Amino acid sequence: MNNQIVHNIISIWHGITFGTKFVLVSSLICYGIDYLLDDMLFDIFADNPLELKNGQIWRILFPQFFHGIIYNLVVSLFCFQFSAVEFEKAYGTIPFFYDIFLKNILIQVIFIILCFSVYTFYDAIQFESFGFWNLTLMYMIQKGLQNGDEPSKFLCIPLQLKAKYYPLIFFIIMNIIEPYRLDLVAAIILAVFEYKLFNGFLMKPSKNIVNILEQSIVFRKYQSRPDFITCDQINPGFIVRDFSTQYSLEISEVTPQGESI
Repeated sequence: MNNQIVHNIISIWHGITFGTKFVLVSSLICYGIDYLLDDMLFDIFADNPLELKNGQIWRILFPQFFHGIIYNLVVSLFCFQFSAVEFEKAYGTIPFFYDIFLKNILIQVIFIILCFSVYTFYDAIQFESFGFWNLTLMYMIQKGLQNGDEPSKFLCIPLQLKAKYYPLIFFIIMNIIEPYRLDLVAAIILAVFEYKLFNGFLMKPSKNIVNILEQSIVFRKYQSRPDFITCDQINPGFIVRDFSTQYSLEISEVTPQGESI
């Protein structure tokens, strides 16, 4: 029985893509260090708009890797890995890294604007942004907007509903677990903006840039791994609208919804 459990865990781990593994392992390491330091790292890196007024700009860079308490860590990573693996298989490992860091910064900027807008009228609530919940919601929204009527499972739950219903379900559940998550509202705003004005992926790197990064000293030795998705291995079946088979994508080009680049 124990051997079967171990075998299942190993099988699940092998099915997770490289970038998603990096997120999971990095978050666990950050939590472990933070636990030993009595939440010092969370207090330093979680995005708190009130602390930004003191010049702590670094808070918008990496708050997603810090979770505070254990149930936030478990829920955040558990939910994130399902959407992240799909996204990474669709676009590749390098664009996945690019996407999670770029979108995090944009979400944090919108989050800060929302917070100070609320503080203008009501300042009794302290808002924070942390974990990968906001990016998970973004990926769910993207899938819902692209393939809204397609039946799919909600995370690992054997429940088949149309994809367009899952963002709302996820938003409600996450606000029950951790109330007043304005960063989830920021993720919704960014997801809709991305869908309306861009071709499914905000400021997507070109194939040439991805190839250069894949051959760089940082990633070169990982390309042979079966879980590292290169730009020549991508599966464009997920959340992709008018996706070019040549993977030639422009960083700054904007088109109206429904038109291809």
